[in-house]
Amino acid sequence: MFCPKCGTENRPNARFCKSCGHAFGGGDAAGSSLSGASPIEQTFIMRSVGPDDPGRTNVSLPSIELSPSPADNGHAGSSDGFILGEVSSPDLRLDAPPPRAVESEAMPDLFQSGAGPQLPPTLLAPLPESLPNAIAPPPPPPPSAALASGGSPPLPPEVAATPFRPIEPPLGAPRPMGRAQAAEFSAPPPKPPSDLFVQSAPTVAPRRSKLPLGLVIGLSIAAIALAIGAVAVIVYFQYASPPAPTASDTPVAAEPAPTSAPPPAIPENMIAIPGGEYAIGRDSGDFFDPYEKPQHTVTLRPFYIDKTEVTNADYQKFIEATGHPAPTAWTGGRFEPGRELFPVTGVTLADAEAYAKWAGKRLPTEQEWEAAAHGRLPTVFPWGNNFDPSRANVKASGLGAPVRVGTYPSGASPFGVLDMTGNVWEWTASEAVLYPGSTEKAPSWDKPLEPGVKLQIIRGGAFTEETKKCSVTYRNWVPSNLSARELGFRCAKDHPSQ
Repeated sequence: MFCPKCGTENRPNARFCKSCGHAFGGGDAAGSSLSGASPIEQTFIMRSVGPDDPGRTNVSLPSIELSPSPADNGHAGSSDGFILGEVSSPDLRLDAPPPRAVESEAMPDLFQSGAGPQLPPTLLAPLPESLPNAIAPPPPPPPSAALASGGSPPLPPEVAATPFRPIEPPLGAPRPMGRAQAAEFSAPPPKPPSDLFVQSAPTVAPRRSKLPLGLVIGLSIAAIALAIGAVAVIVYFQYASPPAPTASDTPVAAEPAPTSAPPPAIPENMIAIPGGEYAIGRDSGDFFDPYEKPQHTVTLRPFYIDKTEVTNADYQKFIEATGHPAPTAWTGGRFEPGRELFPVTGVTLADAEAYAKWAGKRLPTEQEWEAAAHGRLPTVFPWGNNFDPSRANVKASGLGAPVRVGTYPSGASPFGVLDMTGNVWEWTASEAVLYPGSTEKAPSWDKPLEPGVKLQIIRGGAFTEETKKCSVTYRNWVPSNLSARELGFRCAKDHPSQ
């Protein structure tokens, strides 16, 4: 269907022209009344809404007047409103004067024909087919009309087919508020070159030497000649044969510095006793005996002493090696089985000296024995001045027999020598004499001594003796040919430094 007013082609059942808004259906009162109105008036009439639309009012209708029409749009009798398509309004009257534009308001340029904005074809979306009554925008004017009305010429087809993209202003130009400026932050301006602020040193023209060329060449040749001469001298002195050394030039070999010899190894089962001054005897105290005084000081050389008494096993080796007679208490020249580590007893002074000589040792003197028993301080017992029966085998201990050597490690002396109190008496190399300055009676024996027999000092007490006789300062003596089950011995040895 073609519009008789503008010639635009419309759908067959269209009621209004999609370009100019002309109403079809000849003889229709509403169509005749709308066909006489201008497009802007028809638009205002069609866009008005009735009071049944909440939140809206017909604010645009009072400025439009419609002329009465003899037809009532197919309805008999007079009515307070009219129906035009799908739009109804009870405020429009058919007897109103013909519509006219209000002179007081200026019509926007948007609704003037030929002055609408020119949009690219890609932005013009076609009207949906489901809206048959939708008003299509007016077609673009022909090129001649657009140029005549001052508009822009149409775009070429290849340009119009290009998708529309907004043109970004140049970097750094003012931008409207709210526009995304991610490109400005993602791509910062390039940094100036690193040598932009480096001041180059002024170029100095090479200065010419004022020396003549011949003088420079001569000096160079002289320097080369001196260098060659120096090298020749060095080579000559390096490879020339040195003169034969004389007796005065021969260095005297320096004597090696004396090195301290390592300390000698301590013999097996012996204790090293340092040399020096030791206090011997005492003048008073518990368990005191008059023959212990006066206390005096002696100077001893370093020596070794056996850690324990000589055992049956040791003495058995001596007998087997030398054929020396065995103690009388032994059976068949052997000790009782199971008593290997018990101290050997029943030996005379001569027997003890013979064993010591065979072992490469000697018997200790009375002073060496006491020094090894209490150390530098003259105590009554090896561990101190108070008696403790748990530290030694004496009569108070209640055993009544010898025990294995080393049974009482808690009774050791300050140097670590064992069994210096109790168990068995021990022979010494000293004869029974008074201490210097003593006023006591000279030592004696209750029986006459045989020829060649002498009284010899024994020390340490035994398992049969009272505590008084078991102190390390107590002095006892017996004939040198005596042998008893309570009497044994230990050996000593000189230090190699002597």
